[in-house]
Amino acid sequence: MPFGDPKYTVVNPSPDVDQTIRSLRTSDYLSAAFMTGASWSYGYIFGKPTRMASASTAMALGMTCAGMMVLQNGRARLRGYRENAKEVKKYGAWAVQPEKKANEPGMRFPTATGVTSPSVQPPLNWRNFD
Repeated sequence: MPFGDPKYTVVNPSPDVDQTIRSLRTSDYLSAAFMTGASWSYGYIFGKPTRMASASTAMALGMTCAGMMVLQNGRARLRGYRENAKEVKKYGAWAVQPEKKANEPGMRFPTATGVTSPSVQPPLNWRNFD
């Protein structure tokens, strides 16, 4: 998850796994099925001596990766880091939303000046190399 403020409306700032699974979209299920099937195909194509064992192992790894990816994307939608218009319509917005403000320079968003201060990188003393 990104460290910045969410760009979209927050549905739940701390969703659990059950709520994340309940809010999955059809595209999430299709991407998980595609990733699982593609990893089985990869294991079958490149596992020449033992094709079925390699395909089954690759499918298990692909299904694990797909499950983590789907949960990560669903949680990002509920927390407001991805587009979530359907979730806002279905579950409603969280009562306390983070305020939308421009990135003002300061401690959190420093302005790059291109000059390094002497306290960070002192100037070279060329006399030490004689």
